[in-house]
Amino acid sequence: MGDTTADGRAVAELLRARIARQGPITFAAFMDAALYGEGGFYGRRAVGERGDFVTAPHVSPVFGILLAAQVEEFWRLLDEPDPFSIVEAGAGDGTLARQVMDALPDAVRRRSTYLAVDRSPTARAALRAEGLRAAASVSELPAARHGCLLANELLDNLPFHRLRMTDDGPAELYVRVDGDGFELVQGPLSEPGLADLVPAELSVGLEWPARPAATRFLDEAIRAIARGYVWLADYALSGAEEAPSVHGYRAHRLETDVLSEPGSRDITAGVDFASLARHASGRGLAVWGPVSQRDALLALGFRDLDRRAQQRQVEAVAARRGIDALRIYSNRARANLLLARGGLGDFSVMCVGIGVEREPASTSSTL
Repeated sequence: MGDTTADGRAVAELLRARIARQGPITFAAFMDAALYGEGGFYGRRAVGERGDFVTAPHVSPVFGILLAAQVEEFWRLLDEPDPFSIVEAGAGDGTLARQVMDALPDAVRRRSTYLAVDRSPTARAALRAEGLRAAASVSELPAARHGCLLANELLDNLPFHRLRMTDDGPAELYVRVDGDGFELVQGPLSEPGLADLVPAELSVGLEWPARPAATRFLDEAIRAIARGYVWLADYALSGAEEAPSVHGYRAHRLETDVLSEPGSRDITAGVDFASLARHASGRGLAVWGPVSQRDALLALGFRDLDRRAQQRQVEAVAARRGIDALRIYSNRARANLLLARGGLGDFSVMCVGIGVEREPASTSSTL
């Protein structure tokens, strides 16, 4: 994983120099530098079992198998276009790409082009080594493609502004130097439109992560697809009645101090799906969801996959293949983590239709 302490010192020096030149910076600017700037967190292989955190495809390949079923449905809902483009934004180490392509039926795979998008040069190099076409941003892709764009656990890592409700309305929290470290200081909003991203019912004293970068990402995704679907999965903000958790991950441990040693950890907060849905609807697009990831995966056939795995487990036991039976049981247990309440199962899934009104199965679930 590299020397994360050294990474934190290097990024901190760059940020201190920047703040000395221009004064306190927005938390969004701090987060952008810590994650994506020179020496930043995503400059190394941060995702995966040997990284700092895992995503749903790392927990179980069942996630990718079911997402392949969703991609196949998109293809059929779009009247089986040839060619068919599959764009994955935030493709990371390529785990999800491999799972989806391996699970797609031949009829879809033959007509599909998989395009991996990741801002990290390290990730793009790894993706190309896997034989995938990789780009740094969705905006680099040629327009007018028919297909789908997938973004799993990407939006929570897009830089956000930290706002706090006051008696006079929302104020913004900036980052300034504090001795050898950094601290937050309150000031006026850095962008007028940020106030529109704060719920009117937010109580005085509570924070809200305003993420205009998510809206810009959605606009880029919409421009990249002439006709098709944008499928988004992430963990959502719980609501305006409680303060959202701004936190990070390092070496698979949750950390609440995200200001010290910038560049050494992930930084994240929940996604405002309601704001994204309003934005897409305002552009005249069809929006389905959000629904829970649990319901989405059940609608895509999780129970059928588990029943088949259970049958293989029973057969292995009957044939006295104990090691095989134990392996299947272990894999089933990991797959069920995708549905866990209080965990991955509570993530949200939302879908946007571009030039199409036919609703996909995953976001119509009422299970």
